[in-house]
This record gives sequence, C-alpha cells and structure tokens, in this order.
Amino acid sequence: MSDRPKLLIVDDEPDILETLDFALRRRGFDVRTAADGIQGLNAAKADPPDLLLLDVMLPGCNGYEVSRQLKDWMASAPAARTFPILLLTARKLNLQVREEFVATWSRAEGVLYKPFEIDVLVARIRELLAERPAMHALS
Repeated sequence: MSDRPKLLIVDDEPDILETLDFALRRRGFDVRTAADGIQGLNAAKADPPDLLLLDVMLPGCNGYEVSRQLKDWMASAPAARTFPILLLTARKLNLQVREEFVATWSRAEGVLYKPFEIDVLVARIRELLAERPAMHALS
C-alpha cells in the first residue's frame, strides 16, 4: 500500500484531467481520474480518496450535487472513510455568496477558481490533507 496521498480528480475536460494527473503525480500524489459526476461519485464510494478535486460544471450530475451526495453518504455510512472535497470552478461568485453556498449546499471544504497555478493547488491540497485528522474526530 502506498503512503502517497490518494487523489481523485473529476473533470469532464480531458486536457485538464491529463494536465492535473501529470502535475500532481510529479509532486508525489497517487492520482485517479473520472470524466463525469456519476463516475466520480461511484469511484469515490468504491475506493475513497484522501482528497477529491471536483469540477463544478459536469455532465449528468454537477459537482455541487456530487459533493452533497458524498457528504450525505459519509455521514450515513459509519464505515465510510471521510475525505475533504475541493471544488474547482471557472464560475466566480462574490466571497459571501460563495462561502454561504459551499457551506450550506455542497458542504465542500473549499473552492479554487480556474485558471489557477499548480503550486497554489498543491498548497491547498496539502492544507486540506493536514486538516484531515480533525475531520475524522468530528465524524
């Protein structure tokens, strides 16, 4: 078993998936990918990642809904391993609206706006992974 943090990236843009997969593997992460919301939902439930990077605009089931369903699943299944979710989006909202929406609807731990620098993404991933033991204590 690898001690590299396991990431699941869900995005419907093949170029984004390929770029993030390559860049994050080079920075020491174990990466899996999914191309739509339903695939991402199923992959996260079948083999929970340490962190989920989730695009908002996805075909079939958008990222907000995938996040909410996963948070409900984690809360209702005692054996489910919890993990943070970082939404990735090009849709900009003002700070107050974004915080309220993320906190109440998707329940994701954060949002990162596209385009972003890979170093900013890696820093945010590491921050959320460092907070992970506290998440377990709350569940």
